[in-house]
Amino acid sequence: TVSLLRGLAPEDPQAPGQLARRLRDHKVIEVLRICLRDLSGRASLPEVTRELSHFASAAFEVAVRFHYARLCDLHGAPAGRSARGPSGFCVLGMGKLGGEELNFSSDVDVLYCYDADGRTAGGPLGPLDHFSFYARLAEEVTRAVGASQGGEFVFRVDLDLRPEGRSGPIVNSLRGLELYYEAQGVGWERFALLKARPVAGEEAVGEEALRRLAPFVWRKYLDLGAIEEMRALKARAERQAGRRGGLDLKLGPGGIREIEFFAQALQLLHGGRDLHLRQRGTLAALERLLFAGLISSRDRDELSEAYLVLRRLEHRLQMLAERQTHSLPEDLGERARLARRAGYASLAALEEDLSVQRARVQQRFSDLLRVAGGGPPALDPRAQLAADPEASDLERQESLRGLGFHQPEASAAELRRLSRRRGTPFWPAAPAELAATAPLLVAELAAAPDPDQAIRHLADLFAQVSIPSATARLLAGSPRTARLLLSLFGSSDFLSRSLLRHPELIDQLVHRGSAPLTRGRDILRSALRERLSALPEGDAEARLSEMRRFRHEELLRIGLHDVAGSLEPELVGEQLSDLADVCVDACLSLAQREAEARDGVPHNPDGTPATLCVIGLGKLGGRELGYHSDLDLIFLYSYAGDPERLPEPFGAAPAASAREGRRAPEPSAPPLNVHFARVAQRLISYLALPLREGALYRIDTRLRPSGSAGPLVVSFEALARYHERGLPGGGGEAPRAARLWERQALLRARPVAGDAALFARAQSEVLEKSLFQPLDGTARAEAARELYAMRERMEREIAAETPARYNSKLGRGGLVDVEFAVQFLQLVHGARLPAIRKPGTLAALAEEQRLGLIAAADADPLERGYRFLRRVESRVRIVRDRPIDTLPTQGRELMLLARRLGYAGARAGEELLSDYESATTAVRAAFLRVLGLR
Repeated sequence: TVSLLRGLAPEDPQAPGQLARRLRDHKVIEVLRICLRDLSGRASLPEVTRELSHFASAAFEVAVRFHYARLCDLHGAPAGRSARGPSGFCVLGMGKLGGEELNFSSDVDVLYCYDADGRTAGGPLGPLDHFSFYARLAEEVTRAVGASQGGEFVFRVDLDLRPEGRSGPIVNSLRGLELYYEAQGVGWERFALLKARPVAGEEAVGEEALRRLAPFVWRKYLDLGAIEEMRALKARAERQAGRRGGLDLKLGPGGIREIEFFAQALQLLHGGRDLHLRQRGTLAALERLLFAGLISSRDRDELSEAYLVLRRLEHRLQMLAERQTHSLPEDLGERARLARRAGYASLAALEEDLSVQRARVQQRFSDLLRVAGGGPPALDPRAQLAADPEASDLERQESLRGLGFHQPEASAAELRRLSRRRGTPFWPAAPAELAATAPLLVAELAAAPDPDQAIRHLADLFAQVSIPSATARLLAGSPRTARLLLSLFGSSDFLSRSLLRHPELIDQLVHRGSAPLTRGRDILRSALRERLSALPEGDAEARLSEMRRFRHEELLRIGLHDVAGSLEPELVGEQLSDLADVCVDACLSLAQREAEARDGVPHNPDGTPATLCVIGLGKLGGRELGYHSDLDLIFLYSYAGDPERLPEPFGAAPAASAREGRRAPEPSAPPLNVHFARVAQRLISYLALPLREGALYRIDTRLRPSGSAGPLVVSFEALARYHERGLPGGGGEAPRAARLWERQALLRARPVAGDAALFARAQSEVLEKSLFQPLDGTARAEAARELYAMRERMEREIAAETPARYNSKLGRGGLVDVEFAVQFLQLVHGARLPAIRKPGTLAALAEEQRLGLIAAADADPLERGYRFLRRVESRVRIVRDRPIDTLPTQGRELMLLARRLGYAGARAGEELLSDYESATTAVRAAFLRVLGLR
């Protein structure tokens, strides 16, 4: 959108009008594009609202840049500021603009602010004080974006949320804002500021404003006054809803406003102490509230689904002539047409769905004050009967069926198992205070995404803890912990099993839910070293056990944030990869100490210390690790050792004694290849050894040169000789298919542990010359054909897709298509463009697009498809505790997965499959175009 400024001279008196016209014209194009993406199903509702919000932000940015430059020409730049950019001034987006939730005909609520008072440098019209300068800037920006000409405008601009409303100044200094809210701020203004976000101008000024206002918005302590404030605001919202009636989707009973108020009220009550609740978007806020233990999975699911249904209908209403309405048409014929536009089979289907959704919202909204105040929930008679140890099996089953359990017989059997365990709340002789929590636990189980799985894991938990009464009292004393635990038990088999292996982590659940989103590699390494330093130096098993506990805790942290929707798929991969790096590094240190105690400190023949580098390939190398990924490792050491061994051909098999496990007499200082082979073998053993806490990682070393037939560790010289064979004049040619496959694998090489400088040397002196050979003309076409043949073989022989079975990784248009397309361009152009030599898929793709190696029409579907498929893959694997790439295509499992991915309504599963098919079709087409095969 910034390109709209081209050719506009700030000094031209006609330029402001020209800019406003350009913005209005561009708005028509953008809205049409977004409408088509919405109606065709190519964009989800969150994507649509985000794109509308981003366009609004861009429109403000263009207007600010132009008018700031124009005012600087007339009055000089503000003191201490540059005339080149919009310095010292920021537009804060409020409401839906701040939350990136704009409708097609939303007003945009903004608040203008500037950093400090002073005077401009002066110009043809003289200097101005900063307030006057920025007030004029705010007026011009408002006019450019909001003024109507012939009924057309960019966005309606609403300034009523500024301090003192319509009677207040159009712009405020940061100090002025701070003083106003400290002295005069009222409850509704906290809601108004909750979603505030810098959208244009100098972002740092906006961030400083939000920092200063945080104490007003986010109060540290929960007090009765806050609850009473919520009560008054809620009563006002209910009166407003009653006046609006059932046709108003936004302000009517069970409408959008009630969902937003529900989430925002809980955020404001608890966000002062839990920073992760400070989330601007409604759907994301509901996710955070769930994983803070403040609402149940059912609350989150039903409110999120209703929000999506209501907002989708609102969009279908507003698409027609940009009508600023939130009400269903009174005319039945027009309402039926709306139903068809929204994807319903009939008007009756629309009204039935709307009735269900609004009733759910009303129920949750009416319960808000109890949830906010932490009061006890109303007991469901069915939950009481199911939890009663004297109830018959038939009574239990009927109660569980009524509560929404899909396997009431099996779940009733789990309740019997719980009642037989002494110390549980379900035990017939349980103390009264514990027995009272049993029906509450049943109600929370029923609210889990998969109640039957949740109750099975709860029974497993009580079966294995040594003192069940202690766990029971923990759950009774902390409803938030109980709610979050049972929600996890019903949503992620993977996280559930981690918790069952380490029940001591349960009381940390709520804390874990508010733990840092990300922890860098250095922080992780320092934390692990601190824990290991407290253990006896010679107790390897204790250290390995502690590493496993550390990994489980970090996986729980990452998984919680992932399931809560707080981490993008690439951040999940980076976090998991950093955790693996730290674990490999710790195991390497342990293995080296053990080998050096036996062999002594290794030295090269020239007397310098000999070193080892552990190199990650595959998903670990690209920092794209998944929850169940193997670690692809190769081992490089600094020197071949005994000069007489240098001529030994690379790829020779290890000595018989090493292969067969027999001890052979050796000198006190064995050759370096033997020493480092011992280190590598011990490292692999430490990582893969199954202790009580499980194994750390499965290890795959087959990607090393010469594959499984070659030695486990490779010297620098041997690596150089191996790769020289494939270079022109290098003394021989390796088979081309293997060479292409090996080159692809090594594109992702990255030092994980050990001597990183050794890897850098190998990369610059050996690998780059081997990997990045010029591929032009015939060679490029041949490489494309070989790569495509390899891809077809994987798809045919491993993916084995059918109309009822999709494989998100290896299937047609799957993740491997994206990876192969990116790697092909790296191999073709990497010799002359070092910037694209990146191990990460998305990072390399971004560089390839930036340098013009791939058109946006191909890069966009590859990027979107990769993000979508990684998200699907991650969600499937975290829901089921096993490595799996196949996508369910029918039944309840598909519906559960769709809901975990944010789809809503009765057609959630169908919509997920439709999006999957669209994404994979677009990825395959782009993949073929990149290879030049289409």
